[in-house]
Amino acid sequence: MSDISASEYINQQNALEDEARGLMPWSPSHCTYADGSLRQPVFACLDCGEIGVCYSCSIQCHADCRLEELFTKRGFTCDCGTERQESKKGDFWCHLRQNQERDVPSLSNRYNQNFKGLFCDCQNKYKAEHDSTMIQCVLGLECNEEWYHCCCILRRHDHATDCLQNSSQDNQVPSGFPAIDSFEGFICWKCVNRYFTIFQALLSHRRSDDVIAHTVAHYSTLVQPKSESGVSELPSKRRRNSETDQPFSIMLKSGYDNALLEIKEGLEESDKLFIFLQDIAPFLISDEPVYEFSEDSDNDTSTFELGTKALNTSIDRDTAVAGIQAMDNIKKKLSDFLRPFAESGEVVKEEDIRNFFELQKGKSKDK
Repeated sequence: MSDISASEYINQQNALEDEARGLMPWSPSHCTYADGSLRQPVFACLDCGEIGVCYSCSIQCHADCRLEELFTKRGFTCDCGTERQESKKGDFWCHLRQNQERDVPSLSNRYNQNFKGLFCDCQNKYKAEHDSTMIQCVLGLECNEEWYHCCCILRRHDHATDCLQNSSQDNQVPSGFPAIDSFEGFICWKCVNRYFTIFQALLSHRRSDDVIAHTVAHYSTLVQPKSESGVSELPSKRRRNSETDQPFSIMLKSGYDNALLEIKEGLEESDKLFIFLQDIAPFLISDEPVYEFSEDSDNDTSTFELGTKALNTSIDRDTAVAGIQAMDNIKKKLSDFLRPFAESGEVVKEEDIRNFFELQKGKSKDK
């Protein structure tokens, strides 16, 4: 490295952190337990009793646990530091709430195989490096907002090995599956089956074409009949195939929420479709916004806090967190080392930095 003044070095670091803060403005400093039931990002902790924890607790309380990112869940209360949590880490059950006794867990939380790190009808762990595209059921009343491989949507799990075998290289969806950009929402065949008479009424409504992009059969074999467009659809979009009684999923068009609202407003209050949209699944018309953590306005936010916000499923979380913690620790030590140079206006030489890191290396060996 070339010689650089300590003040220039610090200014460079501050500029980088300002840029990072602009991209990642949320601070992981608040546990959402006290906020109650929310639509929020949820992480499954596989080491503390297969619980679901909020974004902040995944970083501040469970960074050294095996975590599975579940993305958003509706109506979920953070389990961190409650009686559902089996393992205590340090002095507190939740480091953010700093409770020494476990709190009462929410009775409204719904759990499924996702909290064991398993997904889809094939009940497998998600492997980002070779899994096909997965999409989440927007209804989720039967499947609990499950994530599905596109290939498993077309066929039963006992035929769902090697999802990528018939997938296109462009978007990793199997042949016969609708293009991802051709629909906005997906309702799985399990949720459709549970409310079949409701969806039968919707499919028969004169404005169904404003809501439904595709009806995709969930075939029990690898061979699917295809429409002229190449999409595996039911023989009739208006009804289930009475001869095969094949389960099916529904793909919703962009703007389906507005169309459903207009359909609902034209129905009698006693109509079963009206009741469904009014009381059972009102989120199909106006979904609760995803909870957002407070904006980080602290200019002294650590590299660890900034870095953890960049974690995603394509990175091994344990390795990333350990690296970020180490980076934050060394940054603090380096800042302390450079402070006298900055205060005196001295130039930091390459030899000074080399000696600093040699000293840190020596301390590491002594531990």
